[in-house]
Amino acid sequence: LILAGSAGFGSESMLAEQHDRVTVTGYVGDAELARLYARASIFAFPSLDEGFGMPVLEAMSAGVPVITSNRSALPEVAGDAAILIDPENTAELADALNNLAENSKYRAELAGRGAIRAKLFTWERAARETWAVYRELTGSTSLPLPRS
Repeated sequence: LILAGSAGFGSESMLAEQHDRVTVTGYVGDAELARLYARASIFAFPSLDEGFGMPVLEAMSAGVPVITSNRSALPEVAGDAAILIDPENTAELADALNNLAENSKYRAELAGRGAIRAKLFTWERAARETWAVYRELTGSTSLPLPRS
């Protein structure tokens, strides 16, 4: 198990325990993160509060099956391409991890759905939808989308 990223709220007690099969990396750069995704067989992201869910999309883009939270923006981002769990229910997370670890067919199915889902979230789409909101808020439907 590899725990990558900065320590989150309440992590002190978990990190104080030493586990010989758990590696805690702390912050990792983009290149190392890409290597971790490439090596991963499951990506678990039981976030308590997430603004958008970029890590979920990154894992899906890398072809890694995802387990994530059933709250915040994560269900909308994940759609039907991830297992959604209550991030405060450790038994539910453990069951989802065991289910994926033991079922290679299900892992492959989720990975495939995730790769398709991730393609829906492009920077061009984000720019167009953001621009549409600006036009709506300003009442100016004649403003063209800026060109790069």
